[in-house]
Amino acid sequence: MLKNLIFIFFLFLSFSFQLFAQIEELEDEYADKQLWLDYNVQYNLEKNFTLYGDVGWRIISPHNWTRYYIRPAISFTHYPITKSKKHLKLVYHFGIGTFYTNYTKIPNNLEIRPFQGVNIEWSTLKRININQYIRLEQQFEYFNGEWDFGLRARYMLGGTFEFYKTRDNFIDQIYIPFHVEFFWNLDNTQNFNDVIRITPGIGYVVNPTWRFEFSTSYHRRKFEIEDAFKTNDIVFRFRVFHNLN
Repeated sequence: MLKNLIFIFFLFLSFSFQLFAQIEELEDEYADKQLWLDYNVQYNLEKNFTLYGDVGWRIISPHNWTRYYIRPAISFTHYPITKSKKHLKLVYHFGIGTFYTNYTKIPNNLEIRPFQGVNIEWSTLKRININQYIRLEQQFEYFNGEWDFGLRARYMLGGTFEFYKTRDNFIDQIYIPFHVEFFWNLDNTQNFNDVIRITPGIGYVVNPTWRFEFSTSYHRRKFEIEDAFKTNDIVFRFRVFHNLN
């Protein structure tokens, strides 16, 4: 188990640095590296309700900013179709995020971001789960002494592949998460905006209480809704998931 985990981890690192080297060669484009660290916690309530949230820290290289955030939320799970070999699961999400960005050369930024979303998960294969996530975000940004409002839609298509396990019941397992996510600005804000994210990763389930995940993500971003795409980022993300019950 440990040898498989180490092999896949270094395989992702090698792929990430090769991809970043290719992006740096593009003309008239910026190529940055980011590091994201976050702690995710959840508490399951009765009747398919779950309280959850995450708190995290993000930094970019070259060092232009550092970002801190907290994002509590609640979800409700519904199973409209249940069969012996496949099921359809709908999860409705409601939450609010608070993001504070500490810039090195320009005024700092505060963003309050309520969101509403639905996750559609369809399982037909033993080791693969496919899901779609549709989310609407309202962005209230305080920047340079003024408040600005933005409205953004997100669509993610992805899934997980159960790569290796030694025991059942979500204990001692390796899985491969993967997704691609698209962004649309319905009402633009002054801050930079993502356009697309492509993310493969690797995860390890210790037991039903703890799991860990590492991913390497390619982000395409632009600064204003009228402008062409401007930046290419490679994001290294380490996540800790903690189930309280």
